[in-house]
Amino acid sequence: MFLSRPCVIRGFSSLATTRPVNRIYWLASGDIFRNLAFEVCFYDNRARYAIEEGSQHRPADMIFWRSDPCVVIGRNQNVWLETSPREIEGRGWRLARRMSGGGAVFHDHGNLNISFLEAKKYYDRQKCMELLRDNLVKNWPKLNIFVGPRYDLWLLPEGLSSTDLDPCKIPEGAKKISGSASRFSSKIGLHHCTLLFNANMTSLSSVLQPAVVRVTSPEIVSHASRSVRSEVANIGVPEEELKSVLFNAGFDWLKMYTPDSLVELVTVNPGEEGKWVNPEAFEKNLTKFKSWDWVYGDTPTFTIPMETDDGTALCLHCAKGRITKVEQTGGPVSDVPLLQRLSSAITGKQPTSPWVDKLNEALVGRKLEFKEIHKALLDIEMKLSAESGGPKDPYDHVSQIIDRLRGMATCF
Repeated sequence: MFLSRPCVIRGFSSLATTRPVNRIYWLASGDIFRNLAFEVCFYDNRARYAIEEGSQHRPADMIFWRSDPCVVIGRNQNVWLETSPREIEGRGWRLARRMSGGGAVFHDHGNLNISFLEAKKYYDRQKCMELLRDNLVKNWPKLNIFVGPRYDLWLLPEGLSSTDLDPCKIPEGAKKISGSASRFSSKIGLHHCTLLFNANMTSLSSVLQPAVVRVTSPEIVSHASRSVRSEVANIGVPEEELKSVLFNAGFDWLKMYTPDSLVELVTVNPGEEGKWVNPEAFEKNLTKFKSWDWVYGDTPTFTIPMETDDGTALCLHCAKGRITKVEQTGGPVSDVPLLQRLSSAITGKQPTSPWVDKLNEALVGRKLEFKEIHKALLDIEMKLSAESGGPKDPYDHVSQIIDRLRGMATCF
């Protein structure tokens, strides 16, 4: 790897220095969970980015990595509205949720991830993206790149000049090459982005499709953040050249802030993360990022309304990735006891049929996973069959409800 700037290159942390150090970290792991855990350890380290009174040192770091094929969703997104977990699992890939906001992205070895960390006082997302744009254009003049209003990078059609464009609008024909997301506290700013240089576009387009459009499926009603779909492109430059250019750009960025400090380029191998960050914090974050409760359970609350052919209307309430309530919102009430129907007429509330109670008993608390829901529905069918002395009539409205729920479950 060629670096045109003098800097210290290390692969381990045993060399000590009393001079302030800003670092560029290259994460050799392709494990998205390890890389996210490493990144968040820096964000949580307030002391690292504290500005000492009278000091000219401006602490800042950059982190670079590539991931094995995976999909990463934003902090406040609904998994099933952004991708198909079953599709990802079937490919042997991983699904992750990051700590920052923003939309869903596909990672593979042709997509470079770049993180900027510094004190909130100096945090400037626009300058971070301009640093990338300027160095890409400088080294590959054919690249015509525009910094968009969401701090993203766009490849412009021939004939357009970024200097003549409205910075608040994406020009027609532009293709996205970098999306970004941010997170900041009162002390620390984190800005990170992806950069498509040779990503598999077929895989990208196929896995960034919501689960709920792959089959005849119910609507999901949610206030979760949604991804903004855009046409994308690779910049088509060699990986080693790209890394060299951006490492040198990072060196200039870090050195500019603290001319008297050292800048180090560090390679972090899998299993060596604890040499550079608090090992206990790293393992705790790694466990969290891998967990079902984080990836799926942190999905914002949502509902799934549905209706059968006979007009029976249901609504599934979901929170933390599980079903919390099955509610009848309309339809036949002939099997509702008379007193309950009279009470409902007085209160104005929809009467509930006895089978709704059975659905709640079977489904509440279940994870939104096909196997779990399918098993619960089979149990209901077996109980109903035992009570009636034989299989339910497939045209019976309860059977229609079970079939509708089973169809819904195929999305999860």
